[in-house]
Parts: sequence; structure tokens; C-alpha cells
Amino acid sequence: MCSGNTTSNSTDKVARNISVGDVVKSLSGRTKGRYFVVIAENDRYVFLSDGEKWTIGKSKKKNRKHVEGVGLKVERISDEEIRRFLRDLSRGGNG
Repeated sequence: MCSGNTTSNSTDKVARNISVGDVVKSLSGRTKGRYFVVIAENDRYVFLSDGEKWTIGKSKKKNRKHVEGVGLKVERISDEEIRRFLRDLSRGGNG
């Protein structure tokens, strides 16, 4: 009867497990389908970088509910490393 709430809670739990260094995929908005690296976080938002348009100094703020972790993590967080990692990911590599 309350399966809608269960799904919402499951989504919220996944979003909460995202931490700094994780690679995420945007699920909504103009960036839908793009990959980013989490460079900072708080309870409600994650701050994302692609190393190009959204650099570490000017990150993309996005609601946690609107991103999904892909199970990969960047060890060293710099614009260059993020660009390289995401470029390799888009070419079919895993970093």
C-alpha cells in the first residue's frame, strides 16, 4: 500500500551514501546524463565538478536526490585528475 514511500526512502538512502570523491551521474536538469565528481557535500546538497565548466573553484550545486552514484571514486581531487578520470570513463574505461 505504501510502496511509493518505500521507493522514496530507498532513493534517499542511496543519495545519502554519496561522499567526497564519488563519481555520480546527474538525473535531472540541464546536466541530466552527465558525470561529475563530488568535491563537497552537506545534508541536502552535493557540490560537483567536471574539471572543465564546473571546476573545483566554481562547483555545481545539486540536490542529493538528483544524482546517482556509479560506484567509482576519484582518489586525488584536482581539476586535471577529474577531467582525466571522466574522459576515460566516457571512453568506456573505468578510470
